[in-house]
Amino acid sequence: MEIKERIISKARELFFRYGVKSVTMDDIANALGISKKTIYLHFVDKDDIVFQLISNEISEDKCEWEELENSSKDVIDRMVKSMELFKQAFAEINPSTFFDIKKYHPRAWNLFLEHKQNFILEKIKNDLTEGIKQGVFRASINVEVLSRMHLEQIEMGFDPNIFSPSQFSLVEVQLELLDHFIRGVLTEKGTLTYNEYQQK
Repeated sequence: MEIKERIISKARELFFRYGVKSVTMDDIANALGISKKTIYLHFVDKDDIVFQLISNEISEDKCEWEELENSSKDVIDRMVKSMELFKQAFAEINPSTFFDIKKYHPRAWNLFLEHKQNFILEKIKNDLTEGIKQGVFRASINVEVLSRMHLEQIEMGFDPNIFSPSQFSLVEVQLELLDHFIRGVLTEKGTLTYNEYQQK
């Protein structure tokens, strides 16, 4: 692994564990056993590292969506599998990481927003539309409204002002919101399928 990738990898580990704001360039250098000067050969500043990191996360997210689409039997199977991915992803993230990026790193945050509005929103809409065609989601749902609501629910789950980290686990909140969303759109047939997949 080249040095630039090692820096991003270590920064990711530290940011996700402690939040972005509390991690300094010195912390990253010390954790890697390199000088701060070496980091500055590859990155302009901490903001640059955060931007590169979010860019990498977005690329990985797209690959995971593609893998899910290729390996799922149907839309409900895909959603249940995505819950497992949520568990793995959010188990290691400090809740403040998300809001630190939103507050202190607008360039990276705007990159994430673009991904959210263009890519994730389309995927949710496609899933809802597919579920209606398969008869597992109610035909009466408003796809445009619910897909946007679901996106905002995910973001809301990270808000420490709503779900205090001292009281709620990030994984618990996100899985509860996702389960609530899925159950809200299911038909009777869909509910049977969903319960069946969850028991596996």
